[in-house]
Amino acid sequence: MLSGISTNVEAQLAGVLDPRVTDVTENTFAARDFTIMDAGGEDARRLGVTAIGGGITLVVTDPTRKLGDIRIQSGGRYNTLFFDNVFWGGQCFASIRMLGSDTVMLFNDIGDAYVSMPNIYLRSNGQFVFWGRGASAVGLSMEIEGEGLGVVVGDDALISNGVWIRNYDMHAIHDLRTGARINRPPMQTVIERHVWLGQDAMLLNAERIGIGTIVGTRTLVKGTVPPRVVVAGTPARVIREGVSWGRSSNGMTAAERRSIGLADTRRAESAPDGFGGATQGRIGGKCDPDTR
Repeated sequence: MLSGISTNVEAQLAGVLDPRVTDVTENTFAARDFTIMDAGGEDARRLGVTAIGGGITLVVTDPTRKLGDIRIQSGGRYNTLFFDNVFWGGQCFASIRMLGSDTVMLFNDIGDAYVSMPNIYLRSNGQFVFWGRGASAVGLSMEIEGEGLGVVVGDDALISNGVWIRNYDMHAIHDLRTGARINRPPMQTVIERHVWLGQDAMLLNAERIGIGTIVGTRTLVKGTVPPRVVVAGTPARVIREGVSWGRSSNGMTAAERRSIGLADTRRAESAPDGFGGATQGRIGGKCDPDTR
């Protein structure tokens, strides 16, 4: 499917190409021409990529279109940055550390969207980040732990400033009597399409954020959040159902409504659900804060 990416990571990426997440499929890149280069070379620097350490491959679909200002450090081998940049606006600004080997960051076409990632840490082997079409971020940081795990950001996501995504609790928590670990191990985090993460939101060991959902400012999310709701608080709780958001202050566009499974533009609550049910992932009308 993708040049410069191992079959193991390719299989992991194929597993996240879910209609709730993205329009991208395994066949999306079949007609694309790819250019593969050393991320530490002069050609990469002309595109705005500065690499420290070896073992980093840069793959682009347009070798003439500037990406932005991306600084990457590698502590392993066979790591890949992939950009579908044919229509790229050159507004990606990121500081990335790949501490393991065989890791991938894959950015789909974002057009003129602004993407700022001041702190990205991929700590283990075989990890990945998938960035959906048209997704934007004012200031997103990530830490990913666990071999073969990743973070998926769906199409048309809107991520505000100061947002952190960590797929684990940073450290193990143990019962002193039994010695057993009582918090969850690292897990894959999936943000479905057209999700809005408010300023300073924290996704900590979060499993899945449902399609079209809004995560309020300074909200702490653990577990699973259902689609088309507003969640807020610490820990997060569902405070309103049957809602979503639009990039324009004039309201949601028809395309935005279709993207979250709403065919009837007159009444969202009566529309058929094309993505598996309006309460998918909900546990008792609340997010799942369980850390066990």
